[in-house]
Amino acid sequence: MQKPSIPKDHSQKEHIISTKCRFLLWSCVFTPILIIIGTITVIIVIRYQPSFSSSNIKYDIDIPCNPLKFSDKTRYSTGNVPWQMSTGYIDADSFLDIVVVNRYDTTISIYYGSENGTFQNQKLYSTTFGVAYVAVRDMNNDNKSDIILTYTSSNQIAILINTGNQNFNSPITYPVGNYPYWIDTGDFNKNNLLDVVVVNNFGASVTILYDYYNLSFNYSILYPVGNDATAVSVADFNNDSYPDFVVTDLSDNTVSVAINSKNGMFKNSKTYFTGIEPWGIATADLNNDNFMDIVNTNDGSYTLSVLFNDGYGNFNRRDTYYIGATSRSISLVDLNNDTFIDIIAADFYNQYIYIFLNKQNGIFQTYQTVTTDYYVSAVTAGDFNRDGKIDIALISFYNLLNIFLNQC
Repeated sequence: MQKPSIPKDHSQKEHIISTKCRFLLWSCVFTPILIIIGTITVIIVIRYQPSFSSSNIKYDIDIPCNPLKFSDKTRYSTGNVPWQMSTGYIDADSFLDIVVVNRYDTTISIYYGSENGTFQNQKLYSTTFGVAYVAVRDMNNDNKSDIILTYTSSNQIAILINTGNQNFNSPITYPVGNYPYWIDTGDFNKNNLLDVVVVNNFGASVTILYDYYNLSFNYSILYPVGNDATAVSVADFNNDSYPDFVVTDLSDNTVSVAINSKNGMFKNSKTYFTGIEPWGIATADLNNDNFMDIVNTNDGSYTLSVLFNDGYGNFNRRDTYYIGATSRSISLVDLNNDTFIDIIAADFYNQYIYIFLNKQNGIFQTYQTVTTDYYVSAVTAGDFNRDGKIDIALISFYNLLNIFLNQC
């Protein structure tokens, strides 16, 4: 019996199908590998590319006082583990003072300013253990700056009323949410009474205490925000003359922007992506368009996020600036007197602060560094010697306050 013949084209089709199968098989094997290699390559390039290095700064001739110049640091002792700081005119003179919270003590340190940018040695005031944040505000409209603190372990804030002559009443406490961490103030309902907004780090919320008067608040409201919220900043984002606020949502990699309903109340906040683990935050008009922008530090990606306001309280444009270190505190000030806001970022684990000069359009130069004591937990700024130039103050885990006077 004659065997059936197999057409040549059938054999060729089998060969083609076999080749396609092998191709598909190898594609399935190599495609994930190539994706992983590509991802690692991108991360390495971003992490180490030399254009981010401060040694490659190209100083633009049209930016005044570039590079910046500062005096050698002046050191002052603090309490145990200084954590946050704030400035204000606390006594009756015209020199800025500095308040530092000592997280592992039951005290705060106040440094009263003197001439030539010097400060008296710390004066200690009793509080409680584990204070996380401090703000200096005139809470009762008596033209004296008072002090607001977060008592994290007891879920309270405390207010120390200034009685003059470098004295304060004993702290008065007010209940808030779970693990209050950061605070800011504003008159949200525009009744000429100050309100306090408190970030509740363990509660995915903020508490607003309304209408401070005669040592008490009228009422408080809890508003939901993102998870593990760390910081808050108050600003009018849509130019309706009512204060709004923004919060860093550390676990969500977002910031939550809450717009005032023009009655002091806030509806659902809107979120915008940042870098990894946003922590510190500040607000200012970075490009001089009369709209308030947002800057936050990203603890997990060693970057800063700059979010630009479109004029309606939306923040859809985001620029990222690489630092290469963990930063949890920033200050937004004009360091070179060109009317544009610059950025100061603290290095939490090393001995630097990073300064980003504004190119006078909301875009920033590669950072310049200033050498500090190690482990900078917070940074702030002000004209400490009244020469019209903004100086820098910071605190170090070595229980030190550093002062740098601007020499530009």
